[in-house]
Amino acid sequence: MNQGALNDPAGTRLLPIWLVIADGSRASGFGAGDRINRTMSPMSVERSPENVAALPGRLDGVDAARAVAVLGMVIIHFGPNPIPDTVFGNLYEVPHGRASVLFVLLAGVGVALLAGRSGDGRRWQARGRLLFRAALLLPLGLWLQGLDHGVLVILQYYAVYFLLAALVLTLPDRWLLVAGAFALLCGPVSYFVGETAKPGWFDGHPATLGDPLARISHDLLLSGAYPLAVWSAPLFVGLWVGRRSLSSPAVRWWLLGVGLAVAVAAPFVSDGLTAALGGPTGGTGPGFAKLVTDEPHSQMPLWMAGSIGSACAALGGALLLVEMLPRVSWPLVATGQLALSVYVGHLLLLDSYEELLRYEALPAAATTVGVFMLLAAITCMLWRAALPRGPLEAALATPWWIIERVAAWLRTTQGRDRRTPVAVARVSRERQK
Repeated sequence: MNQGALNDPAGTRLLPIWLVIADGSRASGFGAGDRINRTMSPMSVERSPENVAALPGRLDGVDAARAVAVLGMVIIHFGPNPIPDTVFGNLYEVPHGRASVLFVLLAGVGVALLAGRSGDGRRWQARGRLLFRAALLLPLGLWLQGLDHGVLVILQYYAVYFLLAALVLTLPDRWLLVAGAFALLCGPVSYFVGETAKPGWFDGHPATLGDPLARISHDLLLSGAYPLAVWSAPLFVGLWVGRRSLSSPAVRWWLLGVGLAVAVAAPFVSDGLTAALGGPTGGTGPGFAKLVTDEPHSQMPLWMAGSIGSACAALGGALLLVEMLPRVSWPLVATGQLALSVYVGHLLLLDSYEELLRYEALPAAATTVGVFMLLAAITCMLWRAALPRGPLEAALATPWWIIERVAAWLRTTQGRDRRTPVAVARVSRERQK
């Protein structure tokens, strides 16, 4: 958009507000921002947050990775359940337990880029933006969870992820890695102990908007489908990854290679340890071997480590793909930029038209997923051709944009009021001349 149009009151009145705010900081999908300074040294690794993304320049690869996460969730939510144990079924099941981890890792990446773009003097605005989004996503997610779609919604968990991210926004890189390792090891142990001590909390029934605050709290923090105690690990890793020079081919290949290595190694380590412990209920004590399982959504360390590895690989691969084939990858990029709208939309469709979308036969389910994603990609490309944000993305960003503009106006007004009488008189004399 021409910046001059923003300074033209007559022109601005004719524009929808989400077009006006498009020249400001943008956040797409579930993350908090996807811009990066492309003029920085590509091999720079250890950097403070304020140097991560000082200049505009959108990382479309992050949006493409977010679209991959959307595809993975749609595959799992559209069925079949259980997935048949065939070659095609095993391939179809790959996103299970991995797509949601990719979403959370990308949220951490987006927060890191948002923090770097804000700078030291405006870091409070980044924290305020995260807190504001948390306040909006919590009731939205809990309300969506109450619908009849049979899906474990992740949006309400994003609220506590963003609260945590606001607290650790300026944490040094090494402490982010320490925090991630601590969450990866101790989070699953706390989940395991809690499941043993309070089995009623882990009944598999997610909290909804009408539940008591205590139930919602332990669901979000420990006993739910994506509890903060365990899922803070991919968030911390995403924050650390977001501070790398993601425009560097070396960093992208590193993410792809190391991520794939971890994703492939985790199941083998799990199988070996499970066999050594005598199975899930081995001789070392009832259920102790569960700590080394890699079953999807088991909340255990090796499953989470492998899923984080696959998420890093997906991000690195998406960044490389968009750089090599920008036109071919545009449908993925456009879909990722409207990820929140697509995610909520598919939940609403499942609630209203489950019999048309969910199938127990694998070929029918795969066909439905393909048709849905094709239509979603076409819709997103057409929308992005006309508008810079998706409908829910704009609804999420617009209130904070208004708050920032009001705050800026108040600061300007207060600055004028603080002028001394002598300064006011001098300005008055200059105007009379």
